[in-house]
Amino acid sequence: MANLNINGTNLVKEILLASKYKEQEKEEVIKTTKTASALAFVYEKARNAVEFRADHLIRQAAIERILRRRLFLNQDSEKIALLLVRELSWAKYLNKESISSSKVTLLTGIIEKYRLVLKSADQNLKDTLVGLCSCEIEENVSFNPINQILINFVSSSILPRIDFGEDDKSTKSMQVYIATERSFAKNSEILISFRLLKVLDPDWKGPKESLLENDISKLFQTLTIIDNHLNYKYKDLLRRKVTQMTPPFNLIRELVENSPESFEKITSNLSLLEEKATEILEIRYRQTQDKVMRASKRSIVYIFLTKMVLAILIEVPFDIFFGKVNYLVLGINIIFPPSLMFLLNSSVRLPEKTNTDLIIEKVNEYLYLNEEDLKTEKVKTILYKGKAEKVFYYTFLFTSILILLGLLWILNLLHFNPISQIIFLFFLCVVSFFAFRVREISKDYLIKDSERESFFETLLDYLFLPIVKIGQWLSNQIAKINILSFIFDFIIEAPLKTFLEILEDWLHFVRVKKEEILS
Repeated sequence: MANLNINGTNLVKEILLASKYKEQEKEEVIKTTKTASALAFVYEKARNAVEFRADHLIRQAAIERILRRRLFLNQDSEKIALLLVRELSWAKYLNKESISSSKVTLLTGIIEKYRLVLKSADQNLKDTLVGLCSCEIEENVSFNPINQILINFVSSSILPRIDFGEDDKSTKSMQVYIATERSFAKNSEILISFRLLKVLDPDWKGPKESLLENDISKLFQTLTIIDNHLNYKYKDLLRRKVTQMTPPFNLIRELVENSPESFEKITSNLSLLEEKATEILEIRYRQTQDKVMRASKRSIVYIFLTKMVLAILIEVPFDIFFGKVNYLVLGINIIFPPSLMFLLNSSVRLPEKTNTDLIIEKVNEYLYLNEEDLKTEKVKTILYKGKAEKVFYYTFLFTSILILLGLLWILNLLHFNPISQIIFLFFLCVVSFFAFRVREISKDYLIKDSERESFFETLLDYLFLPIVKIGQWLSNQIAKINILSFIFDFIIEAPLKTFLEILEDWLHFVRVKKEEILS
């Protein structure tokens, strides 16, 4: 019988309780037609292809998108709640085929609560409030306590193991939790904000019949505190450090999610734990390449569609205006980005047996090692110190400039005009960043110490690093002005969903009339 530590004991107890949780079934439900559902499902697949987003964040993003459209149309809160549930059911974002009608009343109250606050908020805060509203709605339509239990376990396990020079215990705890949300859960900033809001202002949760001025003032103050925490000076260093520590926790998550009811039995027997862990890791190693390729395909679709829009709107008109279309350059600019994405992610290596042993060793440490036996690791918070690192930094800067000049020289040889050069470099940077993010998927079960990179791989990383950094900045900027998202949301989605509403009402009318004849 293995003796779990405090965190491990709490995890087992909470998972056991969560595995027994079941939502109460309601008699009256909201149903949707298969015809409308099929059309909406196809649309959502196309819509999600134009944004690079983790699978578990897609539903919340869809709720936020629907909310923004419905609020823009200034529909009343009850109608928004009803149509929101209907749209989510159409697109199969809900676990059940139908949802209880009593849930609509709850969602109406939540939407109305945020609408009261929106009246006194500036534009930036309005965007945040709509995002928070979508997070609260998602939690109510699809509650899963296991995710939060695991995040809390990871955060509490990491907290005593690292030291990043923060003396305030509350701030340290908050920052480790945020880093866990970012690295382990891979949650968006708005979802993290919502989780923090529930902790810092627990009275805010749920519908409110009325809001006092003090309630709104307290909410704004809490959001300011959350924003300060999210922009902590060492946030990037912490995120990277926690990311390095997450592979064993990813394995624990798999052990839990595969069979929550059996988790207590597995953790009480070390040999059984090792057997199950090895079995899961072997399966995950085999699935890694498929997972990377699926993410690559989604990115390729997004990049190709974006590239085609830019080619039609900017590149081709520019060529026509100043001369003639250079089909070689146009072809390179269209084919190169998706080809690069495919090549960069087609050679993902599977971890070795030594990696499995290291992960299981770490899992045992996180579940069974007591806090008094822990070794605290000091996280380096000073990036550049000493002459050697300054030399490396300026060498890297010089190399980056040479790489950029070399690329421009090659493009000039191929007769790229200035616009074509800008578009090529833009997609080179963005694709490199996307490829880097996709490759990170392959490291979900890879302990850093067991990763053996060759000199060629290290050199390639060094050469691509400036391109990836620029791509990271560009991707953050284009996310704010996604042309394809705008086209889908305001030109396609609104009329399509209106048509589906009318179609569903008409099908319901026909069905009722048919039942009247048969009765």
